[in-house]
Amino acid sequence: MLRLARIFVFSLVAATPAVGTMAALDDSCPCDATAGGAAWTSHRAYVSCVVGEARSRLRARTLRSRDMRAAVRAAKFSSCGDAVLTRCCVYQDEDADVGTCRLMSPDDCDALDGDQVEADDEGSGSCVPNPCVY
Repeated sequence: MLRLARIFVFSLVAATPAVGTMAALDDSCPCDATAGGAAWTSHRAYVSCVVGEARSRLRARTLRSRDMRAAVRAAKFSSCGDAVLTRCCVYQDEDADVGTCRLMSPDDCDALDGDQVEADDEGSGSCVPNPCVY
């Protein structure tokens, strides 16, 4: 069953109170491609971008260390840079309002969707913070 009004709190922007700074990190290291528009060579390359940008902002005193840790954590628990993975929001049943985000292949996510659980493929991004909320 398709849910039409899901609200997800997966982006780096929502992971921390420093919204402006985190949005700038998203601009410098977007999930779907490099800032130049090329595909990420790997998940490690994406995480390295986030770490490098966060360190630069930390040295410039435009980012707090706890916000850097939040950004790096969100990057590590993301599908960014990995063309094989997607975020899959898994609900215990079709009436559940809160689900668990899991990184898996789109086919595996689709296979979970059935009579016992509800699963929605949410595309690329981070599973931090978890859970996903309807």
